[in-house]
Amino acid sequence: MVPHLRLSDPRAAAVAALLTAAGLLGGCGGGGGGGADAQTPATTTPPTPTSASLPPAVAEAQSGQTAVDPNIVTADNTLGLDLFKILDQGSTVNVAISPTSIALMLQILFNGAAGSTEPAMSQALQLQGLSVADVNSDNAALQAALVNPDPDIALTVANSLWMHLSSNSVLPSFTQVNETYYGAEIGDLAGAPANVNTWISNETDGFITNILPPGNYSSDVAVVVNAIYFKGAWTQPFDPNQTSAAPFTQLDGTSVSCQMMHITGTFDYFTGATFQALRMPYGTNSRMSMFILLPDSNVSLAELVASLTSQALNGWISELQPMTGGVALPRFTATYGTSLIGGLSSLGMGVAFSPNDANFSGIAPGTFLSDVEHKAIVEVDESGTVAAGGTSGTISITAAPVPQFQMTMDHPFFYAIRDDVTGALLFIGTVVAPGQ
Repeated sequence: MVPHLRLSDPRAAAVAALLTAAGLLGGCGGGGGGGADAQTPATTTPPTPTSASLPPAVAEAQSGQTAVDPNIVTADNTLGLDLFKILDQGSTVNVAISPTSIALMLQILFNGAAGSTEPAMSQALQLQGLSVADVNSDNAALQAALVNPDPDIALTVANSLWMHLSSNSVLPSFTQVNETYYGAEIGDLAGAPANVNTWISNETDGFITNILPPGNYSSDVAVVVNAIYFKGAWTQPFDPNQTSAAPFTQLDGTSVSCQMMHITGTFDYFTGATFQALRMPYGTNSRMSMFILLPDSNVSLAELVASLTSQALNGWISELQPMTGGVALPRFTATYGTSLIGGLSSLGMGVAFSPNDANFSGIAPGTFLSDVEHKAIVEVDESGTVAAGGTSGTISITAAPVPQFQMTMDHPFFYAIRDDVTGALLFIGTVVAPGQ
């Protein structure tokens, strides 16, 4: 089905981790792949954060204009890309995850890791050389840098910690870290999953409505949830009148019809050895963007994804140069959800999921990580612009510039939603079928 036309370019992601008491049956088990539950989104976006509403450490970092440590950004991006390559391998659906969301939630849990669990998590999360205190202060600075990034971008980062408040076994020190550095809302697991899912729906503007499946959560000690909501306006919106039906070649070589958007303008562009690269900015100040990698027709998407590293992405982005050209991009939707147990175990974090070997004594005695669920939704269309007062317009020219490139996304491609100031990858994904 072709995605419906929206007046926005929304993205939402959520990740939840369940901590279960060792020797007790976990509350819900694994989630499995497939889609994130969603409903028709609300017409309003989550409230814009103010200094008064920020966590104390984040507010302090904002007022002090604390620089973001590139090491935490590299760690987050590397973890996200490593996980993505595992999840995308052999997939025939549009895969989408939020590296920033996943990293923040797991780094919250890192505060409570001890014994062999601590170095295993440090390795998997690429945190070697960073202490727990470093991670928390770095995350405070990163969250501060992402507050109110642009008048035409709504970006919300939210965290919550859910416990059985009537018989709470979670250490006060862990709760305090959550509140001070991550602004975690404290909720009661007695109402799970309904109250957790209501919270995630509110934080993602109704795009993700079910991060926790139905189940009995009485055995779970705590649930940590992170949500990221992004709604951005293209700096140069597509003209809907130029959108038309066009063929899109899928992974198996078959062709399907998609709604292809068209625009000609000046964009940052680069031709690699086996791909084309393009940066399409969002907002008034263009500090956030969609970075697209389109493999050449004789190169598979799998080959391109396998080559993705944080260093490679940064290198390709540094090669971008302003050029005038034509861009054809399909409207697309990616609705993806999965358990991250397998992926994180492959990265060396398996001990955290072992009832007998996990050590989260900094959170609660005798607990292990029973599940990590991640869900993301990405929708892309022509505008993304909230029309008001003529803040944008059409420039008339007497002669059209000679195009220096043509980039047509008519076969599977990779994209990243990136904050170009910090380098943080907010979302990454592949499009193999625009109408999924």
